[in-house]
Amino acid sequence: MTLLPNDYKDKKGGGDVNRDHIDELAEQQAERRRSLYHGLRTDKDHFEVNKHPFEIIYDYHEAFDLDKFTERFSSILSKYDYIVGDWGFEQLRLKGFFRDDMKDVQRSQTIGTVQDYLYEYCNFGCAYFIVKNERVIKPKRPSRPRKDEHRGNKKTTNGTGTQQSRSRSSRSSSRSKQQRRKTKPFTTKQKAAPFKEERQKPAKVSAGSSQSAHTTKQTSGKRHFTIRQK
Repeated sequence: MTLLPNDYKDKKGGGDVNRDHIDELAEQQAERRRSLYHGLRTDKDHFEVNKHPFEIIYDYHEAFDLDKFTERFSSILSKYDYIVGDWGFEQLRLKGFFRDDMKDVQRSQTIGTVQDYLYEYCNFGCAYFIVKNERVIKPKRPSRPRKDEHRGNKKTTNGTGTQQSRSRSSRSSSRSKQQRRKTKPFTTKQKAAPFKEERQKPAKVSAGSSQSAHTTKQTSGKRHFTIRQK
């Protein structure tokens, strides 16, 4: 059996079924946003969103719709000086811009380049409007420590570091002293007297052929002779 295109979409769960589901989710999201933000028209050119004042400075082809603007509004847009809204495929898109003399921002984010944005990112000849934020809320930046506190922390850390280095140096010096004491060679203050060997040499006896024997005694470098008679 050959499936027709519509039957194929129904089998796959696509086509109109998915479109209805997307529309339902979008409606639920819009309902939640309506509970968060409330718009109020004060006059022809001024309105409020949650008591935040805005002014309509340009409206091309009557593009501004308060209800749709409130649905698409987000608190992050409060930091911009201007908000540009353009329509495409029955959907409203909002984009924030800063004023031209704003420092530290890219030029493409300033209101002076809004025409370039419309030509490049929006549908040709689409309806759009420009709203001025009359109370800009800058995002809070994280607090940085003061210079005095930072210097104080450096001083304390340096103080502890010097104390630790001093204690380490004292320990190393004491260890080196102990090692020197252990490795010091042994010396005696008194000098040993030279050794002198004094021995008394035995007397030499010589036997004669006849009557006497001669003994020779050596003392103190002199020789003495004695004759003994039998």
